[in-house]
Amino acid sequence: MLRIAIAAAALCLPGLLQAQDKPAPAAKKSPEQVWNDLFARRDGKVVQYNKFLGQSVKDLQPGKALDIGMGQGRNSLFLAALGWEVTGFDISEVGVKQAQAEADRRGLKINARVGDVDKFDYGKDRWDLVIGMYMHQYLDRNAKKVIASLKPGGTLVVEGIHRDHGRNNLQGERYGYRDNELPKIFGALRVRHYEDLMAQADWDRSGGKLVPVVRMLAVKEAPAAAAPKK
Repeated sequence: MLRIAIAAAALCLPGLLQAQDKPAPAAKKSPEQVWNDLFARRDGKVVQYNKFLGQSVKDLQPGKALDIGMGQGRNSLFLAALGWEVTGFDISEVGVKQAQAEADRRGLKINARVGDVDKFDYGKDRWDLVIGMYMHQYLDRNAKKVIASLKPGGTLVVEGIHRDHGRNNLQGERYGYRDNELPKIFGALRVRHYEDLMAQADWDRSGGKLVPVVRMLAVKEAPAAAAPKK
């Protein structure tokens, strides 16, 4: 019996040694690591500002603006050049540092912070403009905070991918807005413009191809004035 046990162990030993030699599966990167790696590869090269944002603010009086998920600051820099007092934040320390460095190079003033979209203090009645470009589910789940943070008369500008795109983001998760999702989530605001179309996204890995894009401009209306007492 002992000889049989020893023989069995000898037969199993090579397999056990081979299993021990196999490298452990790589740990999944945190969101911070994913975006830090991406922006580091771009080496500080800031892409152009969002065109829908440009169209949306052309007739607005500059005030206080919040850029959610600012990345390398392309939209924050654009707004600052127009005279907006811009605060931007992103989970990527690399992206935020690149944004601040580019602002310094251009002689622009921005308040660039490292922050988590779910933990950031949006405030109340604080911003004249809030922008959320290609933030998708991160913007969705913070909709109530965003609405509360807008001043009466403040504007929200959003652009992103429709879920019909059927692709995963950099963290391997399916992303995109569903049909008419934005007007529903931000139903407390007055939607001034909403479109669901095929267009070239300015933040996507589609190689310049047309993809389903969603855009929305909404305004927080001022509360109606109380009727004078008789």
